[in-house]
Amino acid sequence: MMMQERPLPWHQLSVLLLMNTAEPISATVIYPFIAQLVEELHMTNGKKSEVGYYVGLVESLFFLTEALFVLQWGRLSDRIGRKPVLLIGLSGLVLSMLSFGLSHTFIGIVISRALAGALNGNIGILKSAVGEITDETNKARAFSYLPLVWYFGSTFAPIIGGYLSHPAENIPQLFDTKFWRDNPYFLPCSISAAYALFCSILGAFLLEETHPTFRRLDRGKYMRLNGTDEVLMQEAGTPYSSHAEPLESLVEPIKPPTNFRNLCTRNVLVSVLNYGLLSLVDICLQALLPVFLATSLHFSPSSIGIMLGTMGLVNGVVQIVFFVRLHRLLGTRNIFMLGITAFAASFAVFPLIEKEYTRYGHVTPKIYGLLSLIVLLCPVESMSYNVIFLYVQAASPSPTALGATHGIAQTVASIARAIGPASATAAYAFSAHRPDILGGYLVYYILGSVTIFAIFASRTIPAEPWPSNEQEAIKL
Repeated sequence: MMMQERPLPWHQLSVLLLMNTAEPISATVIYPFIAQLVEELHMTNGKKSEVGYYVGLVESLFFLTEALFVLQWGRLSDRIGRKPVLLIGLSGLVLSMLSFGLSHTFIGIVISRALAGALNGNIGILKSAVGEITDETNKARAFSYLPLVWYFGSTFAPIIGGYLSHPAENIPQLFDTKFWRDNPYFLPCSISAAYALFCSILGAFLLEETHPTFRRLDRGKYMRLNGTDEVLMQEAGTPYSSHAEPLESLVEPIKPPTNFRNLCTRNVLVSVLNYGLLSLVDICLQALLPVFLATSLHFSPSSIGIMLGTMGLVNGVVQIVFFVRLHRLLGTRNIFMLGITAFAASFAVFPLIEKEYTRYGHVTPKIYGLLSLIVLLCPVESMSYNVIFLYVQAASPSPTALGATHGIAQTVASIARAIGPASATAAYAFSAHRPDILGGYLVYYILGSVTIFAIFASRTIPAEPWPSNEQEAIKL
């Protein structure tokens, strides 16, 4: 018999979701203007077809450096708690976005994006925290909000990036000064940094530790391990006591953090493989779409911002209204496979748009209809994230290995996201240079093939996530 769903712990979940929103805002605020920024830095000598190479490099750097450090941040959160590492990550976003907005050279942009990835390990840790404050009855609903807040952030961030870049020209009555003329992209970047700073302050005061070893036990009482099976307690208004109570009298015994070898179970590897493939096809679409709109359809940054913002808005509405019902109706793996299939459909739309634009030389109603189809497929694609998080969470060998498990998953996802933008945009630029190869559509054949492989790989996960008490411990 299905257990009744327990209410979500909204006080803590809402704080975590707000903190999570800072990352999509920082990640996507540059999308509408990054192609224009590369042109203004004279990296391509006026050749629009080469813009994709440099845009892909910039977008890949964040995820490349994140891949190098995210596992270490996850393991650190297993040792010192989730909260301090989350606050460090938000502080890194503040610093990197301010640096990006003030950069006047390509190397400055590169360093800023690399810094953002290196200092930010929040994605995996946030998932660990959400898993720790929920149970089996409400975990699916809680995880469904993670992609939702990503698309909430990516709804408004591209609009901010598109409309507030070059404020001296677009809003001269407020920003027609030398500083804003010299730093045309600082305003959207500073707004992103200010939001990350706000989230870090909010988290510092309102977020309670979620790690089971460091969790708040009672009002005014906190627990921490002192290297043995004892705890130190402090009550409001009383000094620390040198007399410790046995740990088992307060909580169940907690195993020490799991080493890397013990994390390599079949369940973890299968979950991570599918998460990595999902991240790869997703980031390829995210990276390709703005470049495609800017170079093939000649959209302005503000128009690109509206397009990306609309995708986020539609996704949010559909997720709220339909996801839980579809999850119950179709099942976990079927939702995942449906989302991957939607990516294949999106990639198939691009050559149709190119053919229509080549034929008429302008954006026709049919092109707007095809772009609308990409928008409508977006929420179906993002549902894959809702459910793959459940598999990764269920695959963790123990509660104390949750941060490391999500760290491994995020490392693989970050590697995929580092490879994706540079590869997709480079393949797009190469295809534009070589129309003699598959009619200039080579990039879409490549992306379609990768997506088909991801569909077959999804058969390796079970129909529903593994029960927590039936974890396999197959070491490779």
